[in-house]
Parts: sequence; C-alpha cells; structure tokens
Amino acid sequence: MDEVHLKRQLALKYPGLYFERSKNNAVVLRGVVYMNAKWIRLKLYLPHFPELCDFRLCVQEHLEYKRYSTENTQIQANWQLEDLLLHIIQLLPEEPMPDVYSSQQKSNIYTEILELHKPQDYRLQLNDRCTRIRFCGFAEHEAHYLELKLPSLQLIAHSLPDCIQLEDILENSSHSLTSILHLYLKLLEELRPFYESFSSIDELCDVLQPCPITTKHNTRVFPLKDRVYLKLTIADPFASYASMTVQIIGPTEEVAHLRHVLSEGLANWDIELDMHKNLLHIFDLCYFPMPAEMQLKKNEDEEQRCNICFDYRLDNGEVPLVSCDNSRCVLKCHAACLKEWFDTLVEGKTFLEVSFGLCPFCKAKLSTSFAVLLKN
Repeated sequence: MDEVHLKRQLALKYPGLYFERSKNNAVVLRGVVYMNAKWIRLKLYLPHFPELCDFRLCVQEHLEYKRYSTENTQIQANWQLEDLLLHIIQLLPEEPMPDVYSSQQKSNIYTEILELHKPQDYRLQLNDRCTRIRFCGFAEHEAHYLELKLPSLQLIAHSLPDCIQLEDILENSSHSLTSILHLYLKLLEELRPFYESFSSIDELCDVLQPCPITTKHNTRVFPLKDRVYLKLTIADPFASYASMTVQIIGPTEEVAHLRHVLSEGLANWDIELDMHKNLLHIFDLCYFPMPAEMQLKKNEDEEQRCNICFDYRLDNGEVPLVSCDNSRCVLKCHAACLKEWFDTLVEGKTFLEVSFGLCPFCKAKLSTSFAVLLKN
C-alpha cells in the first residue's frame, strides 16, 4: 500500500485519522476511529511502512495512553495496515471499568460530540487531531465562542467577560461536554441584560476605550463634553445595575461639579430606562458626542495626539484623556505617559490613590487618579 492509496483509504474508511511522516521517515497515524459503537483515540507508529514489523500502537484509555506492540499483541504474519486497524477492538484486552471512575471518565467524549452536532443551534469545530473543540455561531449570540481541550475538557478560550471566572464555574458545576455546553448557554442567557446595557452606548456614543470593543470587556470610556469623559464599569456582569460605577475624568474643577450632578442623578435612576438614557437625563443632555462628529474633529485637530509621546492610541488601546487643570493650558496626554512624567519629579507625590505633580507644559499643579485611568 503506497502513501497515496493509504491516504485515500483513510479518507474513505477512517476520516478521523491523520497521516504524517516523522523525522526518521516513519509513518505516523493519529486521531480517532469508530468501531463497534465505540470511539477509539490512537497513535500508530510504523517505522517500516508498509510492513507492520516493530509497530507501536498507543490507545487512549481513561485519559491515559496504553502502549501495544509486537511484544504484547498477537497479529498474523500476513496482516497489512488495514487488517490491523480492522481488528483493533479484538486486539485490545477487555478491562472492566471500576465504579470509582467519575461520570466524565465513564462517558465517551467522541460519542458526545456526535450527539451535540446541531448546526441549527451553533457551529461545532474540531481540529485535525481532535484535541480541541470549539463551539461558536450560537443562535442569538453570534459573537460568542467556547473552546475546550479534548479529552480533558480543560478550558482554552471563551468570549465571556474577563472578570468572570469561567474556569472555576465549569470545574465546580460540569462533568461532561454536554453539561459544559448547556451551562455555557445558560450563562449567555443570564448575561443578556449585561450586553444590552452597553448596546446603546456602543451605537450612539464615541467609545474611545476599549478598542476594538469585544464581548470580553466590561468597561466603556466615552466623551461627556470637551476634555471631560465618562468611564462606565460593570464589575459583576450578572448584576449590571447593582455593580455599575460611573467615574468622571477631566480637569479637577469641572469634575468636582459634575460629580455632584452625578451623585444627585444616580439617586433618581430609572430602572425602566437603559444606561444610555439614564446618563443623558442625569447630565441634562439630548445626546453625547456622536462617533461621526468626534471622528471629524479627530481628523481636523492634531491636538488629539498625546502632547508627551505624540501618538494617539497606544498599543494597549489607551487614548489621551488627561488634560491640565489650567483651563488655558493645551496639555492632553495619555495617563500612562503622565504617570511616567510624574515618576521623574522629585516633588511628585501620591495620596489616597491621587497623584500630584506639575504639568509638563505650563508647570501648574496637576492632580490625577491613575488608579481610575489605568485600571481596565
């Protein structure tokens, strides 16, 4: 059997097996095969292909691999590779599974994958070696995804907010691929109010940070007026309004007045309205600066660049938000750049998370809460 014929046979009879050549020119087959209503994950090394002599067969059993070779496996002298694959079930010793194994170990992960294949509800993707599985394209949750390692079901990646400890949730609540998927779908439904809370802000406000906005972010920074910005954070996505905080970033005098306005407005928060409309009512506005309007200003005004590093957006997505307390000063810079400047000042100091120093431009006294500005 030459390589071309072997690949054709694998594609027809064993599409779950992956063919490759090792560094010492041996043929290696790895992947999964379905035999006698059972999925078997294996690695087969053939150092003298197409001959079977000195073959090594590794078969996964209960999350571990057991090795078989000509020393502990009886094969017939005239057998070829197809015969070996066809009789794998008969070659393996039957070992009863002790009752102490967990439900995850008892279940066959690859049988579960077949049962979970529901393209109308989501897309299920496997890598070539069937070591990673990804669920994506969920109905009504198109942007979300969940990726797991097989067969351990260890979490690799997900689209939920970073502040959610999904790995701990799955470890404490799920013991099979099916239960993990069902729990993830349940979490997506519970997070629907969280994502809806940000939807109007993302559409109608000039969101400066984060950039780009993803399903993993729980913070938005957008302009309230010239040189003044709002930072909206939802600490617990499962309790959006209860864990919401609104911080005002800008010159000290303006911020002091606006904080008083915000404090009074929060006391009259209308739970029937979304966050965007409530914030408009609090600050007595018809609308916040719109994305198109702000983009036009950015294109026309070079002062949008940081006056310290002369860039607009840093690699971490930060944009210039800090301006001088002196209304006649043109300073506008990144919080990280100003912090680096403050760190060089002998007279600079920090008190109750507020840093004090001198403006790099006009040398006026400048105070900034870097804990608020630099915290994601």
